[in-house]
Amino acid sequence: MKTVRPLLIQVLSTLLFACSSDELPPLCGLDTGVSPQLDVAVFPVNTPVSVRVDVASRLMSCDSGQTVQVPDSATSEVYDPENHRVDSLVEVGADGRFSTVRFVPTQVGRHHVILAFTPVGGVQQFGVYASEPWRGEQAPVTLSLPRCTQLDRTASGLWLCDGAALREPSGRIQKLGTTNLPPDVTVAGDVVWVVGDGRVRRYVDTGTDLELTGSVLQSPQAPLDAIHARLATEDELVVLDDDSLARFVLTPEGVLTAPPPTAWRPASGLNPFGPDNTLGLLVRAAAQRVLTVSLAADGHSELCPFEVDDKGSYARTRESCRSLRGRPSGLEEGVLWTQVGSRQSSSQEGRALYRWGRAEGWLVEEGALVLDPSLEVTDSPLRGGFVVPTVVTFPRNAATPSLPRQVPGRLALGLELLPSTLAPSEGARGASTRFYWGGDARQTGGSTVVYTQSPR
Repeated sequence: MKTVRPLLIQVLSTLLFACSSDELPPLCGLDTGVSPQLDVAVFPVNTPVSVRVDVASRLMSCDSGQTVQVPDSATSEVYDPENHRVDSLVEVGADGRFSTVRFVPTQVGRHHVILAFTPVGGVQQFGVYASEPWRGEQAPVTLSLPRCTQLDRTASGLWLCDGAALREPSGRIQKLGTTNLPPDVTVAGDVVWVVGDGRVRRYVDTGTDLELTGSVLQSPQAPLDAIHARLATEDELVVLDDDSLARFVLTPEGVLTAPPPTAWRPASGLNPFGPDNTLGLLVRAAAQRVLTVSLAADGHSELCPFEVDDKGSYARTRESCRSLRGRPSGLEEGVLWTQVGSRQSSSQEGRALYRWGRAEGWLVEEGALVLDPSLEVTDSPLRGGFVVPTVVTFPRNAATPSLPRQVPGRLALGLELLPSTLAPSEGARGASTRFYWGGDARQTGGSTVVYTQSPR
């Protein structure tokens, strides 16, 4: 593979103000700023791209009698993610403030665009992203429940939404808790784990009924009142709250047990992250090894390992904690997402979204997505379960949101367009490893619209 050009946006040269001679009227130039604005930055792959570029982030005011000098011509170069030149055309608008670049991307990923303007305007560089189309179900399912915060489904087809279960989208609703506070629910195949009412319960979906197969009281010394993360298999549930790491195990004899919980807070302390003030996440690194994820004071993610001891509890190992660049921004089974930088920071350099996958009991980088000023990652609540970060354009416009995806044989991540038919009126969006959904949160008449993603 050829050496790829640096992905970070750099302005090779900025505006040189036009100088006037004694024989010509004085001129003033057009300040292009450091990052041109695009009307749309994400397009489907293998379709014609026509992106309008705001050449001028601000137009300088001239004194009376002066003339504004603007670009009257431009040339373009476009390079795909493999650094191959792509045929392109550029047109300069009549007023010189806007230019339009046209090309056809044939590869998923970031395309590097270079525009050179004359007689003023210098050279501008930016990224345009080619996304694969939505690969999941085209028709959504509408659940007769207010917009779900926690959403999952058993292998046999039972929907679980904020402590309620229903077999058919508009069928009979079964509440899994006895109080107004919804219990915490986790699905593993046909097994449903429910934490609430002071107990941990294990159910099995038989295809027709939800059968209770085990129940155990929570520890009175460490009640699970504020859950931040959980991991589940058919025989084990691991739960992380403010202070403790708790494990619940179904024995070969079919008895649900609760080994003593373990204190988990790292020595560096805890810093909340995400819009729901999450304190920690859990990543399963091996069959009996989990990593706690917290936010360190330096803005990076700190990973600390725990393994099952002779008491059956997850105990802290003697290994030192490790640091990963970026703050936690998403979670999958065996995968952590982190983000470096933000749109609120004074510098846009170095902004990126990272995907970390498990390897030899730890996490290693599996891909990265460079975030140009035209992109941002929405801050998603992380306490509800697995979350895949959603990428949107900035400024927010009618462009369809996307999900970051791995591209075979490439470290740079690509994007997959999300369904465009989920109307803005459908409320806040959620994206897990299995579903993409929105809805109306009203307790009376509310509903949840769910798209099922394709298996990965």
